[in-house]
Amino acid sequence: MKMLRDESGNILIMTAVIFTLLLSFLAIAIDLGNLFYTQRQLQTMADTAAMAGAQVAGACGTNDCGIITTAATSALSEGNNPTPTLFTQCGAMSGTGLLMTINNPPCALGATDPNNADAHYVEAVVSYKQPTLLAGIFGIKSMVITARAEAGKAVPSAGGPGMVIGGLTLNSGGSITDAATYTTGIYDNGNAMEDAGGTIHVGSYSVHGTVTNNGATINPSPTTGVPILADPYASLTVPTQPSASPSCCGPYSGATTLQPGYYSSGLNFNGSGYTVNLASGLYYFASGLNIGGINFTGTGVTIYIAGGQLNMNSASQMTLTSPTAAQIAASPSAYSGCTAACANMLIWQSISDSDAVNLDSASGSSWGGAVYIPDGQLTLNGGSYVTAYGPIVAQSAMVNSAISLSVGTGGGGPTNGSLTIALAE
Repeated sequence: MKMLRDESGNILIMTAVIFTLLLSFLAIAIDLGNLFYTQRQLQTMADTAAMAGAQVAGACGTNDCGIITTAATSALSEGNNPTPTLFTQCGAMSGTGLLMTINNPPCALGATDPNNADAHYVEAVVSYKQPTLLAGIFGIKSMVITARAEAGKAVPSAGGPGMVIGGLTLNSGGSITDAATYTTGIYDNGNAMEDAGGTIHVGSYSVHGTVTNNGATINPSPTTGVPILADPYASLTVPTQPSASPSCCGPYSGATTLQPGYYSSGLNFNGSGYTVNLASGLYYFASGLNIGGINFTGTGVTIYIAGGQLNMNSASQMTLTSPTAAQIAASPSAYSGCTAACANMLIWQSISDSDAVNLDSASGSSWGGAVYIPDGQLTLNGGSYVTAYGPIVAQSAMVNSAISLSVGTGGGGPTNGSLTIALAE
């Protein structure tokens, strides 16, 4: 009976069970650590490849061009990463070692991806079959790890490409280029027409309708049939009419400084070479603005056209920048309640005003901030160049001969004139 009560063997059994469990937990911990480490490595590779591809996506006239894949693989090699086996766009990946596909536009997630079929974005998917160490004891010899990243051009606070228009006309001798080394673009929600002698060289050129090219030089080739892009400024609250009415309204014939406020009768400037400086604030014009032959300057300015035309005649020069949110917060009375809506807005025409905005330019005109003409046509004339560091959003646009328009997307002049690449997911 004493032997039946001997429990020393149970201790050995329990020790073996506990040791087995501890070994199992250790195996899982080691393999999970390796898997997490590999996952982080793959995610870094995917991020690097997607951003490198997005940097050059605008140079492609068609989707999935070899330039993007070359840029992505080169970026990986510069980081001393192994060379991946490449698969075709949106193709299934199989095999051993490091696998990768570069998709432009993104397609791995299908319709659930908000950037699906948007060629402004580049997607990188990398995969690796990670051998296990101790988990093989339980029949788990390897695990497939996948990482995915998307990158594209970072969208400014209220905008998208350098130009969003309902129809572009480029006449002979006119040109549109990119102020930020071909990282911004044109998005045309209507039809485009370019005459011989015209030039377009931007990061991307997307057209909803048709393109009639009568011999212009276009780079990249436009992508047609794209979906209509929503008005990026449609949700902004329009400025309210300021109560302040500065003493005005000309015509002026000498240097002067204007104050922000409500200009019920509009303004007229006629002269030759003198300077009109706009103090920072909101300028609300009920009956248009006419600028003739002068230098029109100012920082932290929003010009709102509630009615009438905005005309800048030949030999005029405009050098204006829009307000930042910090400028508005520092001096809210100057903007008459137009707070967040006015940030980065430079020229803003009422949606109920279908009058044309005609900007004839002397040498060196530039504006830093958005030009928003939702229901009218923007016409650029002159014999020199215009640099637009903010987006141009208009019902239609015409760039005439001898105008060289350089477009960007920033809101505050040259330092914010480029559209940066950023990870989207």
